[in-house]
Amino acid sequence: MVDPADAPKVTIPILLIPSKDESKDDVGKYEDALKVTHDVQWFNDQIHGFMAARSDLEDESVKKAYEKAYGLVHNWFIEHL
Repeated sequence: MVDPADAPKVTIPILLIPSKDESKDDVGKYEDALKVTHDVQWFNDQIHGFMAARSDLEDESVKKAYEKAYGLVHNWFIEHL
């Protein structure tokens, strides 16, 4: 749920964690337009919001993706803060 027109305005490193609900085309255009350090880690089997209130942590595959995604965020902050 990104607008490729916004990407050139980004001035800090950015990590994107798109789900199956995000447009591959929009995310690809957004990534192509970024001029800063960035990483895109797709979670193609998860719904938008799987890292927040929409998470079903009783489902082992969701819990595993949730933990992996938060690990990515943790490592990103360590590296870029």
